[in-house]
Amino acid sequence: MLISRRAVLQLFLLTPLFQFFYSKSSQAGNEYPETVAALQEGLKAETAAHQRYVLFGRLARESGYAGIAYLYTSLAASEKIHAENYTRILDAMGSTPEVLPEAQAPVGDTKENLIYAAERELNSINNTYPAILEQIKAEGNAEAIKIVEYSWSSHKQHLDIINKIRRWSPGFFETVARKIDENTDRYFVCEICGSTVTETPQDKCPVCQQAATSYRLISPEEFMG
Repeated sequence: MLISRRAVLQLFLLTPLFQFFYSKSSQAGNEYPETVAALQEGLKAETAAHQRYVLFGRLARESGYAGIAYLYTSLAASEKIHAENYTRILDAMGSTPEVLPEAQAPVGDTKENLIYAAERELNSINNTYPAILEQIKAEGNAEAIKIVEYSWSSHKQHLDIINKIRRWSPGFFETVARKIDENTDRYFVCEICGSTVTETPQDKCPVCQQAATSYRLISPEEFMG
């Protein structure tokens, strides 16, 4: 007598071996409750940052600041990688990442948005990432700690890039913005950790230590649709 594939599958689902592996998988997130909670909050922050830079970039382009729009495009690409890293680790822990609504970031003019972006980056560096690391370090999940450290280091790079422009904003914003339009830097983002640089390193990424070939040149048109 032939047994249908469905019947075979049903029998397998009842075996102790399957139940053992299913139980281990479903309980993975339970081993790291603080880590899962912290990564869920981190994912929200990374997703909101990505959406914020998309909005800022769109406004900058519409306002005629092509160079600054390109900067925001590059930062948005980096934030997307951070969010993907958090999602990957949460999936591996058996925790379904929350479906996040589209953020409504405050948007001013391009000059105001630069100031706001720098403030948000500084808050992330000084508060958000240290708090996440403090919350997860006791549970010792090495992969989770690694991606949070990637994000932290990348945000320090973001702040450095933004501040090179922002420091001239009070009195010379228009002049600096137009110079950026005429001779903008090129931006490269590491697809492993989100590191954002204006020149690819000779050897390896300074954040994740992977080969410099992990960087890609960001196109000004990305995320600007």
